[in-house]
Amino acid sequence: MPAPVHDLPLRLLSPENRLTKVSVWERARECAAEMDRASRRTPFDAEAFCRAANRGALVLAMAGDLAESERSCRRQARVLLSLVRRGLLPRAETVRVLQPWINLGRLRVIRGDWEGALPHFPSPQGLHEAGVFAEGPGPNHGLTPDEAEDVLGSESGRAFVTNTHVVETAKALARGRRADLLAAHVSRWKGTAGALPHVREASALLALRGGARLPEIPPGTVPTLAGTAVEIHAASADGSRTDSLLRCLDILVKGAPSADLVAVLRAGAEVLRSRGRAEDGARILHRTADHCRALRDEAELFAVLSELDGLEPASEAGREARALAADSGYAFVRARAGEPPLPPAAHVPRLAVLITAEREAESRTTPVRETT
Repeated sequence: MPAPVHDLPLRLLSPENRLTKVSVWERARECAAEMDRASRRTPFDAEAFCRAANRGALVLAMAGDLAESERSCRRQARVLLSLVRRGLLPRAETVRVLQPWINLGRLRVIRGDWEGALPHFPSPQGLHEAGVFAEGPGPNHGLTPDEAEDVLGSESGRAFVTNTHVVETAKALARGRRADLLAAHVSRWKGTAGALPHVREASALLALRGGARLPEIPPGTVPTLAGTAVEIHAASADGSRTDSLLRCLDILVKGAPSADLVAVLRAGAEVLRSRGRAEDGARILHRTADHCRALRDEAELFAVLSELDGLEPASEAGREARALAADSGYAFVRARAGEPPLPPAAHVPRLAVLITAEREAESRTTPVRETT
């Protein structure tokens, strides 16, 4: 029988279209340029602006400036609400205001405040009470009841709110190691959102915590990322599952590169290493590094190379990792490599372009620009 897993992992591994972590400097430049183009178009290109602004806020957070990332989320919301309320964007675009609100919750999770994050992931029933941006400047800054209904009035809007609530709440509760609340959350949504891989993964984690043995992925079956995520947790709890895990990883590693694949391969390699199969783990990591290079994923490549350096000190992995870190904008890469943290983004020209682009977009799209 497997040993009970008394501590939940810090994160769930299910696929969720993770963003590849290319160079911070490259992404900042691209996002700033896209925001500028989108805000100059007539009509305003909400899809392009939001895509760039959301990625830009993530860049600021990954560079270590969480405060500026939060301000970025608020600037984005002001731009969107101003355009919708002045009739310059269709009311159907109101749903886009939720993404920066969700991102603020993710920032709170990063800070360790999982409880403070939960209101940022409201259910459809709780959207009216969530106070979306209600604390912002101006009497009408927050999402109004009518605007909440605009979001929930479409099938896609309601599905977005539901899926985000289910997935992000589960991730926050797992990060907070609150198995009791996670169990209640999964029980509440298993019937209506049970198809979501995060729900299945969380259910498996809870079963493992209770000492259950999960069924293995049968030999000859082509594993999925979601199924292998569960297998990783099962092998972490039960060392006899490492053969099954390795069989899954050996198949997956031959697939097309993606950030979701890299997350699963890295986690699987770590379980193999912890179970005394360091050679197999290193082999998977070498293939994972190839995927990272193909994706130009700087942050994940650094992490993989650092892990390989620990397993194979005589290899070139450590040297390559140090070369990556020399001009990296990722806070965790700099910290791990012994590099000093970056100054606030406003004082780093290659990051400040994001702030400038957002402020200029706000000045073009709002009658009176409010600065923070």
